[in-house]
Amino acid sequence: MRRDVQAVILILLGGAILRISIGDTFLNYVKDVMKPFLIASGAVLVVLGILALIDVLRHGRDDDEETPHDEPHEHDDGHGHAHGPRAAWMLLVPVLAIFLIAPPALGAYAAARDTTNAIQPRVAAAPPLPPGDPVTVTVSDYVGRAVWDEGRSLEGRNVQMTGFVTPNPEGGWWLSRLALACCAADALASKIQVLDAPDLPANTWVTVTGTWVPGGGTKSDTAIPLLQVSDLVEVPQPKNPYE
Repeated sequence: MRRDVQAVILILLGGAILRISIGDTFLNYVKDVMKPFLIASGAVLVVLGILALIDVLRHGRDDDEETPHDEPHEHDDGHGHAHGPRAAWMLLVPVLAIFLIAPPALGAYAAARDTTNAIQPRVAAAPPLPPGDPVTVTVSDYVGRAVWDEGRSLEGRNVQMTGFVTPNPEGGWWLSRLALACCAADALASKIQVLDAPDLPANTWVTVTGTWVPGGGTKSDTAIPLLQVSDLVEVPQPKNPYE
């Protein structure tokens, strides 16, 4: 691979990282705490690419004049051709994906294929819910309280949660939300089976209000708790789609 092409690829790759980092698009792929690191790495790649391109423009012609045209260039492959590892071209794949496709955040497809649901918390006994009626909780918090604390802290309380629709193969749908440890590759799903809710298309974002009802299993990382829905409103996808 020619040095000028390498420089352009660095600039494109850095520009793609900066493009998703300056706005909120990066939240579809990584946690919000990664933003300053993404901006810094994108800026470094762009600067390195520009410096490399300037160096090629300044010295490339001199190098060509010093190299006889009738002598093959010596390279590791021994064939006299000027090219680097073909794998370097793979760096263009994320660039094209960001600029042309802009993949969305993970949704119902990923949630439906996550066979685990309730990761056991370090402390089994959940603290009391804060004041409020309804009280706003996360989907994962509701799942943890319902499964590992057997719903004791949820009993008699109205709760409100925001998540997206994931069709249940056995009927109805789950209110779902994904959480990241670092990036979308390690996303974990939390799912709640909603009761008495209208049918909605997959990946529809909703805010639901309701109450916990027994059922769905406890003390198991595959248990899916139940929620009796009293109110449901369709909402836009949050700026940060992950918990």
